[in-house]
Amino acid sequence: MSAITVHDSFVPQDSGAVGVPAVSVGAGAIWLHVYQAVTGRAGRYAQGGGWTTVGVAGLVQGGGFGSLSKAYGTAAASLLEAEIVTADGVTRVVNSAREPDLFWELKGSGGGTFGVVTRLTLATHLLRQTFGSVRWALHARTDEAYRRLLARFIDLYATALFNPHWGERVFVRPDNRLDIDMVFQGLTEEEARAAWQPLIKFANANAADYEGQDSFTARVIPARSLWSAELCRRLAPWAVIFDARPGASPTDFLLAW
Repeated sequence: MSAITVHDSFVPQDSGAVGVPAVSVGAGAIWLHVYQAVTGRAGRYAQGGGWTTVGVAGLVQGGGFGSLSKAYGTAAASLLEAEIVTADGVTRVVNSAREPDLFWELKGSGGGTFGVVTRLTLATHLLRQTFGSVRWALHARTDEAYRRLLARFIDLYATALFNPHWGERVFVRPDNRLDIDMVFQGLTEEEARAAWQPLIKFANANAADYEGQDSFTARVIPARSLWSAELCRRLAPWAVIFDARPGASPTDFLLAW
């Protein structure tokens, strides 16, 4: 139930389609193990959830919006084929050619609604050279300054961040704090910093109204290394929680990406 098989070319049964790179995943697998197999070992990308301990089958059946969905769509959009046991006890392999209505229903209807999914096959995508993150915590000293800051951020998002490179998250807090925790793909550190320059210049030019300007950070790593346990231990121990239970794999960890 936790088996993961990477395919160079997968053709859904009876579809007659052209084969595409894909990964078949047992319903017991979590996204960390898929990322490690697809990205770390195969050099591809699978669109899933930001939390590494999320189950693959549940996320896909729930639609599955992820950090880079602006580039790759939802997790469900990558579904090519599924194995499902329906209420009559029959194991069915469904795709766009075989029982297309049931196949369509699996892509967002919720886990277990139409049967018990036992295996999923998802298309994988071209992996860019880099992954990275931007973090920034700004505090406005007045409500009016906060309103101006939010307006500037919305303008920046519309012009520089609403594109396939950037993903979640932004927190608009009730204590006049704007916390940025966004991720990106396919950019250098210099390109990522350049995207934020209009807001950085605004905050610096109005230093009396804001604090936290110096907390801005942009970090970039090779894309194939993002879910490497060794790299996380060495470069970002504060960002991950390793499984400390007896017998747990040393490569298993929690990361919110």
